[in-house]
Amino acid sequence: MAQRNLKWLQPPPRKDGFSHGTSFGMSWARGLYHSGQCFSITGDDGKTYPVDSRETAYWPDGSLQWTAHSVAGDVGYSDSYTVEASPESKEDEEKRPEMMAVIDNRITTHSGLELELSRPRSSSLFEKLTFEGKVVSTGAAIIASINKTPYSANVSSVEVENATFSRIVVKVSGVTVSAEGEEHLPFDVRLYIYQNSSTIKIVHSFIHDLEAEQPLTSLGLRFRVPLKGAEMYNRHVRLGCSNGSVISEEVLGLSGLRYGPTARNRIDQTAGKPVKLREDEWVKFKTGADMHSALGFVPTWDAYSLTQLSSDGFSVKKRTKEGCSWVKVTGGGRADGTAYVGSATNGGLSVGMSNFWERYPTQLDLSGLTKDVVEMTVWLYSPLAEPLDTRPFHDGLGMDTYPKQLEGLDVTYEDHEPGFSTANGIARTNSLFLKPYTATPSREEQAAFSSLVRDPPRLVPYSGYMHSTGVFHGCWSPDHRIQGYEPTKGEKKIERSLSTLFDFYAGQIEQHRWYGFWDHGDVQHTYDPLRHAWRYDVGGFAWDNSELSTDLWLWLYFLHTGRADVFKISETMTQHTSEVDIYHSKRFKGFGTRHGVQHWSDSSKQLRISSVLFRRIYYFLTGDERIGDLISELSTCQDALLTLDAHRKVQAKDNIPSGFAMANIGLDCGPLMSSWLTVWERRAEGWERCRDLLIKLLQGITALPHGIGNNAMLLNPSTGEVRPCPPPTPDHAISHLSMLFGFPEIVGEMLDYAGQDERCKTIVQEFKTKTWLPYCRAYNGGPEIQMKEFGFIFDCGLDDAWRQSHSTLTAVVAIEENSAELARRAWKEFGSDGYGVDHDWSIEKTANGDEEAKWITTNEAARYGVSAISNLAKIREFL
Repeated sequence: MAQRNLKWLQPPPRKDGFSHGTSFGMSWARGLYHSGQCFSITGDDGKTYPVDSRETAYWPDGSLQWTAHSVAGDVGYSDSYTVEASPESKEDEEKRPEMMAVIDNRITTHSGLELELSRPRSSSLFEKLTFEGKVVSTGAAIIASINKTPYSANVSSVEVENATFSRIVVKVSGVTVSAEGEEHLPFDVRLYIYQNSSTIKIVHSFIHDLEAEQPLTSLGLRFRVPLKGAEMYNRHVRLGCSNGSVISEEVLGLSGLRYGPTARNRIDQTAGKPVKLREDEWVKFKTGADMHSALGFVPTWDAYSLTQLSSDGFSVKKRTKEGCSWVKVTGGGRADGTAYVGSATNGGLSVGMSNFWERYPTQLDLSGLTKDVVEMTVWLYSPLAEPLDTRPFHDGLGMDTYPKQLEGLDVTYEDHEPGFSTANGIARTNSLFLKPYTATPSREEQAAFSSLVRDPPRLVPYSGYMHSTGVFHGCWSPDHRIQGYEPTKGEKKIERSLSTLFDFYAGQIEQHRWYGFWDHGDVQHTYDPLRHAWRYDVGGFAWDNSELSTDLWLWLYFLHTGRADVFKISETMTQHTSEVDIYHSKRFKGFGTRHGVQHWSDSSKQLRISSVLFRRIYYFLTGDERIGDLISELSTCQDALLTLDAHRKVQAKDNIPSGFAMANIGLDCGPLMSSWLTVWERRAEGWERCRDLLIKLLQGITALPHGIGNNAMLLNPSTGEVRPCPPPTPDHAISHLSMLFGFPEIVGEMLDYAGQDERCKTIVQEFKTKTWLPYCRAYNGGPEIQMKEFGFIFDCGLDDAWRQSHSTLTAVVAIEENSAELARRAWKEFGSDGYGVDHDWSIEKTANGDEEAKWITTNEAARYGVSAISNLAKIREFL
């Protein structure tokens, strides 16, 4: 058996990680496996199980680079696993009798789950959910309101996106529609059904296609649960509160009554067990009222509502009927976001929303509890919250011309332009879970469901194994703990610093409550030590929006360490920056927005923010379909360059030919390389064209008079043709920013990948030797080398040099030339500025007990992280 190559991100608390189903990605060395290969998974006990496979990326020779797999409750628990080739063929796999399929619009699983799908032009996400022969839901729907006007779903398509013997994914797409026929909030909803699990995962994605005067006032998913025939005292409610605690109540409560029910009746009801009331056991009081009459005097609770309107407070209330007062149940800090409704005799349904309190304002409503059908509504945006305000945060401040806007940029670091501060076209995705029961779950069972919703078990490949397969080439390596060697003092110091940076940001997220419907997942850009606060209200110093590759830093640090806490923060950042900071429709589609007070407020819309580089690691590690969609969406991001000149205020230009757009080699071409390379790897639609565009781009940059030193160029997005910019655009220019948004990292991957393709090898080699390596030699090399390589001295001053970040370029040359001298010089450059060798890493405690690092900026933190991890991967032995 091969080496262990798969582990739990963190061990599940109940060792039942597969009971709900999970999916994961696996990397493979070039040439090892080929398309059509079947796989198996083996635990520590030696038992082997077949595992399904989806091919997500390929090496240039067509061999498998990445696959994604799904497993559920049929696989035994183990601390680690081996995934490897199975002797089974695809034909054998497809003949499996347990293969799930959609038959007569229904999906049936081994666990007794049957899901009846919706159809186009329906208003439902699904029609019916049955578990072990009992109907637990009679449908689900999306509901919303815009400026208080109700909207309901109109389904346009229902597609079985993926079907294997282990898992089926159904994609339901549509829009929400008002009674007047106005359409908004286009959505994709994915339903994940695993063969040996009764849990269903639902992933809801929508595009916010609204102008500021059309505020979203609510958005939710509503599930119908039938309770016809169940006595009121056998109807149960369970609400997940904080940290697994559960509110357990009944529609008609027996416990607490002065007389009537027996002790056994009361005990059984509170435990969720069936209660059978008998007249001859009913304890009467002075009036002698019989059981039927006495029960009529006990209130029945028709509705419950749990609202989480901030990250630190929820409240629960209930009422008997409309028109009657709500009664407070309890309150608390952070609700788990789960609820159950059902009967003791026929069971019911639990629902839960991941990141419930982190994505506030959220809400859980249970209504119609005394009727035949209950409605459970998970509000992704609570109707009790203020309307979702996306208006600009200022009136323009008189910045109505480019000169004024550039002056404002110098003052607040905000790049303002009228009409550009819009949230129309951004998106958001949320995950929910459903779990049916044949009887009311115990507190322990409901708490376990809450644990699943809050922290779903996840499998990841070992970092050391991934590195051995050659993925994400050249910019990372496992740390000394994983590789098992004793590091030098210098390496230990860097590792401590990397840990200090990450731990500090993890603490700042909580300390400053960086949570909310849009905000969850992002961090702030720059700290103000005089105010003892982040500059949340000062122009470009507020939300970070991936500036200088924050996402990349975090993902490389996860690969480097394998830490679960790093993965989780990286995941939430990817989910945020991929959706909220990027436009998915309308005027700015394909662009991301530069850092600002609002995630969409800055007028600098650029590809450097929407870069696929910041999404691809998460996608390949998980096989996440939604992130896969967003990567595919960006496969034509070059077309956005014709719709908006991202450099219109700062770049002199004239006489741009028809069909061409001005592009910045670092800030635009890096994202284009990332997008096209990823499409090529995935063999997604149009991959051959993307490969050809990538190669033509390399050829074009190589042919420029100064290569990367040209800084600006003309690009035809349709053909990939590159031309020099005519005057008045400067003949050359050097900007530190060119290398700070992942350009070196994606170039390193691209050279390794494309250089393996015989059709591309010559062009790739010419780009490397004539364009890339000269720039790497020159940037930190000083005037003499710059003159030798380019014929001019680089014009970035000491304040703008960012020598620490560019030390990775020197490291590239050190490896290429096998030069110990250059490697040692690279480490010296790494310690020269930024968080350099003399940096004071002190973190202080404020008067109120908070942590403060007066020196912190996310720009410097991200660049230190990326540069340190990259240099350790390349030139560790020279430290």
